[in-house]
Amino acid sequence: MKQGDPGIGADGPIRALDSRQILCGGLPHMHGMGSLSRLSTGRLLLTFTQVPGNQRCNNGTLMISRSDDDGFNWETPEVLDACPEWDCVNMGGLMTFPNDYVVLAHGRLKIDLRLSGDEPCTDWCLATKISQDHGCTWVRSNTDVQLFPEWTELYGASNPHQLSDGRYMLAAIGTTGRDVGWQAGVTFTSDYGLTFTRPTVVAAKPGVGFGDMDIVRLTDGRFLAVARVFGGHNSVAAHSSDEGRTWSQPRPVSFAGANIKLHRLRSGAVLSAYRDEHGNRTGVACSVSDDGGDSWERVGWLVPPSATASGALSFRSGYPNIVGIGRRKLGCVLHPVPDIHGNVDLRWIDLVDCT
Repeated sequence: MKQGDPGIGADGPIRALDSRQILCGGLPHMHGMGSLSRLSTGRLLLTFTQVPGNQRCNNGTLMISRSDDDGFNWETPEVLDACPEWDCVNMGGLMTFPNDYVVLAHGRLKIDLRLSGDEPCTDWCLATKISQDHGCTWVRSNTDVQLFPEWTELYGASNPHQLSDGRYMLAAIGTTGRDVGWQAGVTFTSDYGLTFTRPTVVAAKPGVGFGDMDIVRLTDGRFLAVARVFGGHNSVAAHSSDEGRTWSQPRPVSFAGANIKLHRLRSGAVLSAYRDEHGNRTGVACSVSDDGGDSWERVGWLVPPSATASGALSFRSGYPNIVGIGRRKLGCVLHPVPDIHGNVDLRWIDLVDCT
């Protein structure tokens, strides 16, 4: 395998068929923080942030591209949101509801890299757009979504889960102040993302920050939530047996992950993809649980740690997003750290569900 290819065992629950850069640009650039969704037609939608040059700071443009051949070819990206002196990003990303009704949760940030903390921002806003024509055109639907006292993000929004009463449940993260009081929870919508309920908190504790939480429904009907714990600590998992109304006490798992993405495999096992916070934060790893999230087995790397990354890593590796393509095939998009030239290109990985 060439440098940057996945490092996944051949006899594991998933197998990598191919790994390649997509939407590469000629000029210095950084492409990252992608969100991926698959429509009923098979079309793939991909939104991501494009930064000119090699330094992310209030100059990112939110872009969209489409693929109609399972990710082999992508249309020339188009601008979804741009604003001078703001960083335009996914803040939850693509949410696909019935009849290919697509909602995009996106935001604008004012970044100040002199600030400490995980999100060095002096200002932010979260909004939504709607597409009802397979991602070709978009209409703004909500210009101010705020679920927590300060920061609000619909993390893991690419897989809204329908409940028995017709509502949908999504993961959400937020803060009580500027970059403090991080907590993770779930929110509910009964109108396809036009409005959201006040979050039900899953993980919160004074002095401990929780974020990057995703949720997945298990084969027994319960929901599993896995959240990042800031500071490189092991991630935590919690369960709900009543469709998100109440949650068990979060318990540590065996990996420390950020940008967590969960995907249920054919066997019912759960795949978790994440930036590995145990190492130097330059690799994207994956683990699998066969017992509903109580224990996890390390599978390998979707992107191995980089020994040649350049600069101050203003784009740390991460944001894996996974969708099913056909019966056994999975498509994964993520971004690595900057290469030796300072560029970041999105990476597409064709995976097979071997369970």
